[in-house]
Amino acid sequence: MNQTATPAADIVLYDAANMPSPRRVRMCLIEKGLSFRIRWLNLGLMDQKQPAYLRLNPTGLVPTLLHEGQRVYDSNVINEYLDSLYPQPPLVPPDALGQAQMRMWFAFEGDFAKPFRDASYETLGKARVRNTGMTPDGLRAEIGKRTSNPAYLKFVMSLLTMPTDESLIADRLALILEKLSGMEDSLADGRTWLCGDRFTLADIALGPRMDMFPVIGVHDLAERFYHIGAWMRRLQQRQSWQRSLITPAPGETERFVAI
Repeated sequence: MNQTATPAADIVLYDAANMPSPRRVRMCLIEKGLSFRIRWLNLGLMDQKQPAYLRLNPTGLVPTLLHEGQRVYDSNVINEYLDSLYPQPPLVPPDALGQAQMRMWFAFEGDFAKPFRDASYETLGKARVRNTGMTPDGLRAEIGKRTSNPAYLKFVMSLLTMPTDESLIADRLALILEKLSGMEDSLADGRTWLCGDRFTLADIALGPRMDMFPVIGVHDLAERFYHIGAWMRRLQQRQSWQRSLITPAPGETERFVAI
């Protein structure tokens, strides 16, 4: 790990509970030996759509990184930025082809993330909103404090009031599992990591999403895909995997993570 001390105030991560994208950044920061401060957003209440946050990140998504007063968003972009500034240990392949392969894995994850999100809105998304314990009127009031865009209110209210669409989950899962067969085939050649023998940001990009499969009802991914399961077990042995499993305590808004 990079042993250069970095003041906590210099690295702030806007994060949210049980989301794979911010965990990628947490993993990268831990691999680099960088301490950081988390600022938690409550996605069920649409904190990420507040005007102040949209000025930091116009996509209205997590994560966003503040580093020495500069903002960077999109987890893979953040991690490449961090690797450029803090090159030890290296997490980006040194050659053009390796870098292209790494970014193709980014694209692969982004492709199956789309149906994955559809399915997870039916499970985790609905649970997140319902666990606020709010009535429809109370939820409308809280969302109104954060955004005036009626589309967000409509979306959150549908999560609160509509039953789980099991058919949609099944349809999206069929698409996802088809895509994962390609990942399984790639790992079947005996490579240790997605880009070969070197652990890279590609592994960080895929791992947190793969860990979310129980959310959409898949508890036997390692049994369905032998080589993906073996790769996940290797990933789970890394210190950055274990230490990046961070969730906010009730009422917690910030946390300092010392490395």
